[in-house]
Amino acid sequence: METVVIISKVLLYLSLSILVGSFILCLVPNKYRPDLRVSRKYLLISAITVPIFSFAPVLDIILYIAPRLGGIESFKLVLTTYTVGNAWIATLLVSVVLILFIYMIWPPYKKLYSCLGLILTFGLILSLAWSSHSGTIDPILGIISDFTHLAAVSIWVGIVLVVGWGARNYKNWVQFLNWFSIVAFGCLAMTSISGLLMMDLIVDNYVDSWVVSYGQGILLKHLFLLPLVFYALINGLLMKFLISKNYNFNPIPWIRLEGFILFGIFAITAFYSIQPPPHGNYLSNEAVSPLFRLFHDEPIDPATTIDFAGGPNTVYFLFLSFLFIGLMILSFFKKAPIIVSLLFSSLFVLCIYFTLMISVVVS
Repeated sequence: METVVIISKVLLYLSLSILVGSFILCLVPNKYRPDLRVSRKYLLISAITVPIFSFAPVLDIILYIAPRLGGIESFKLVLTTYTVGNAWIATLLVSVVLILFIYMIWPPYKKLYSCLGLILTFGLILSLAWSSHSGTIDPILGIISDFTHLAAVSIWVGIVLVVGWGARNYKNWVQFLNWFSIVAFGCLAMTSISGLLMMDLIVDNYVDSWVVSYGQGILLKHLFLLPLVFYALINGLLMKFLISKNYNFNPIPWIRLEGFILFGIFAITAFYSIQPPPHGNYLSNEAVSPLFRLFHDEPIDPATTIDFAGGPNTVYFLFLSFLFIGLMILSFFKKAPIIVSLLFSSLFVLCIYFTLMISVVVS
């Protein structure tokens, strides 16, 4: 069931991003973006799947308590008394309104329609924030920070996905980059600030949390932000120069690469979001992440602390990480297939991860 919940969360984030990105791009005048295909069919599929995918965590709880109370009683109990159940009911109601809105009104002949669709989609994101880990710990700050985090990421990912796979050409690409670069870095700033607020609520000690799966997920997510920012800088700054020098230069594969990395971050987020948060006396041998055990097999207890100490292996993997940065840059200028650049990016993250894990000292 855990695998089903993870896959459902990834697809849920994807559906929300498609909705947000489509509605935002419909608000942008044609002269500030490439020609796009924004299909009602895909919007309907995205809206219909939101309550389906968001039901997976609810079903997980129902199945957990069903052996004691029975299926029907467990279903009623979770939906009426659990926060995750109440939030899902809100998600279902808003989704129904959004589905009817898309089916009856789309395509949006007026900008107002896109604004209404965007508001309804943000309502879905708010209902998800209501049932999040941080929202459970702090009903005000937790919900606000989780909503801001998911909304900012959905804006960024949504625009990248819709443009990357829905653009018919790369006309007006410089005009598109002029505003999207500002939006992307604004989303990065909002994501960073809200992420720090959520970590302050959920994670007692960032480095110590690497011992458990939740902390490992956060670490990997943060490491994948490094190549993401690298390609965002390329798409936002260097791409304008290259297009001005060569009008036939095709920028679409590189924004798709940015989308692949963002999708990977979605997958990591979905994985660690179902793990127990590192809050309170969470350190124990039973709670240690299998990934952490690959590097350290020392006994773990609540008094355990994490320090750092360098060595030859640390220098070796740090050198490799710089090498892969160089290969990432080279692959761009040599116009290598994006799968090659994605491979170099993943190897760069892996080397940084190994550098940190090897440097850890358990005491």
